[in-house]
Amino acid sequence: NTASCSQTVTVIDNQLPTITCPANTTVNANTGQCFATAVSLGTPTTSDNCGIANTTNNAPTQYNVGTTTVVWTTTDVNGNTASCSQTVTVIDNQLPTITCPANTTVNANTGQCFATAVSLGTPATSDNCGIANTTNNAPTQYNVGTTTVVWTTTDVNGNTASCNQTVTVIDNQLP
Repeated sequence: NTASCSQTVTVIDNQLPTITCPANTTVNANTGQCFATAVSLGTPTTSDNCGIANTTNNAPTQYNVGTTTVVWTTTDVNGNTASCSQTVTVIDNQLPTITCPANTTVNANTGQCFATAVSLGTPATSDNCGIANTTNNAPTQYNVGTTTVVWTTTDVNGNTASCNQTVTVIDNQLP
């Protein structure tokens, strides 16, 4: 006499896959832009006891100046996942531009050997990421002769550029 029965043996894959991200990367911003595109991220190293189904990341197409974290996720054939993070740092190494106002010539103040309240004008500035400030070393009083005023512009990432403007004071007063 015999009897039989069925037994189901279920093997569960509860082992997570492994993933090692590519090295962190640093790139320069695209020329004239405040971001980088076409950044080469590399390829993560993955493995699993049953096999990898796919590996994805959340990388943007455009990386702004600064640091962006890219999260890589690998999924095995049984739905287990593992993740790692890679950073992409974009550097703004592009200098701002500055064009000084025109050189200026003024007469000395009446009864003085200097000029005050000289109108210098405004320099033209631009930058791929934006200008933080523009300053000059102009004195409050310009002696007769020529004084060089140095204008400096600084972008939002600390890059600077300078130009020179001259102020000529003429003594046209008779003794």
